[in-house]
Amino acid sequence: MSALIGISIADVTLAATGVPAFTPGTRGQLQTTDGTKEFLYVHAAEAITAEGYLCVVDSAFEAEMTDLTSTSAGNGQGQICGAAQAAIADNDWFWIQIYGKGSLRTLASAAKGTALNSTATVGAVDDNAGSGAEVIEGIALGTATGGSEATNTDAYFTYPYVGRTL
Repeated sequence: MSALIGISIADVTLAATGVPAFTPGTRGQLQTTDGTKEFLYVHAAEAITAEGYLCVVDSAFEAEMTDLTSTSAGNGQGQICGAAQAAIADNDWFWIQIYGKGSLRTLASAAKGTALNSTATVGAVDDNAGSGAEVIEGIALGTATGGSEATNTDAYFTYPYVGRTL
């Protein structure tokens, strides 16, 4: 098992402590057999369902799962995105993946090599180019979901952010 010195990416700092373990916005790196991965330390503005769910992060490092509201123009455009590393309770502190190979929640039949966008399903992305959705820049699927209903798949993160509205 690979780990950063002093942290584990699946660990969270519970809201009950009232004190984050790291400064919000801290970046951490992890060396694995899949290569270098980079993470960002953020605060949950809502409960995060599970590993791989995509979150959008505001300038105060408050994170919520992506959906058509959290990524909309005037709300999320230009903001950092990253994948949660575990299920997170509301108000906890946790790490999201922003660089390297990881796991991402997609809807059914998301194809490899296509632009991904936000969806009405919280935390999941798709390649359906739905009207009113926002392009999520900086993420490429490593494996197509091949008709599987909402599932996690391999993805490559390159500092993702919320892009233009479709």
